[in-house]
Amino acid sequence: MKDYWLAKLVSSVGEVDSRKRLQKAIYLLQLHGSPLACDYILHYYGPYSFELASLIDQLNSAGIIEETPEPLAPGVVRYRSAVTEPGKKALNKFEQSDRGRQLHADIVPFITQFKDLNGKDPWVLELAATVAFYHRGDWDEAQRQTASFKKIRVNDAKLKEAVKLARRFKPSV
Repeated sequence: MKDYWLAKLVSSVGEVDSRKRLQKAIYLLQLHGSPLACDYILHYYGPYSFELASLIDQLNSAGIIEETPEPLAPGVVRYRSAVTEPGKKALNKFEQSDRGRQLHADIVPFITQFKDLNGKDPWVLELAATVAFYHRGDWDEAQRQTASFKKIRVNDAKLKEAVKLARRFKPSV
């Protein structure tokens, strides 16, 4: 199931420009009830899921998703993810089955949100996921914890934008 949902989300945007963006977008979607739920830990770049990373690797190995490395600087590579043509055909074929129609119906409400997240500033997306990770009922405290963790000012404009984004995806506790 998770492999289908991940491939469908990536397919819906054509391409995701980095693994980090994929991690943060999926994290926020799952806070909003997405069926693609993975376990996350707090990592240097915010919430990170080994389970999601493994799923991406599996889909890449199976030829469903292709990751294209893009060197950014010496020793720094970003991986762009896109569903391959055989992957798109497999998605379409699967969606013709009863099970495929049901899984498709489950993920459709999240496709528009994923498209929106895929277009967000990557720093704001990273901050938003981190704020949401820290949120335990008090948004101001989550903002302070994120500022401390990311070593930025608590009143940073990008952090304030990130808090607004996080609030859209994480229900208040």
